[in-house]
Amino acid sequence: MPLHLVTPFDRAPETPGELDAKPSPKRRIFADLCYILVKAGAFLGSIYLAVLGLPLAYFLLLVGGNPALLFTQLGNLSAHYLAADHAAQARFVQAAAYGLLGVATLVVIWRLPRFASQVAETLADRRKEL
Repeated sequence: MPLHLVTPFDRAPETPGELDAKPSPKRRIFADLCYILVKAGAFLGSIYLAVLGLPLAYFLLLVGGNPALLFTQLGNLSAHYLAADHAAQARFVQAAAYGLLGVATLVVIWRLPRFASQVAETLADRRKEL
């Protein structure tokens, strides 16, 4: 007995009248909101990943691109961190977190106008199509 499989590509084409129907306003607003949320998530994710890579890039530039020297410096930093008392460790972690958050905020502020204009243009183009 042969296997009979019907995929969406095997179906008969729909009538043109069904495709010309405009989506409801609620559905369009929901689609726009989903688009904005996905785009904003990708925007913030890429910024935070880039900012978290900045210390590594800084240390790599500091040692001239030599990975052995980079890991020697990171080992030195970790040895000093582990040798410090708990209060000093907490201050270092808090300062590093605030520094990275501050840099990330500055990058977001710098890139936000371009992101907003890109989203607005895309949504305007979609509305023209409908």
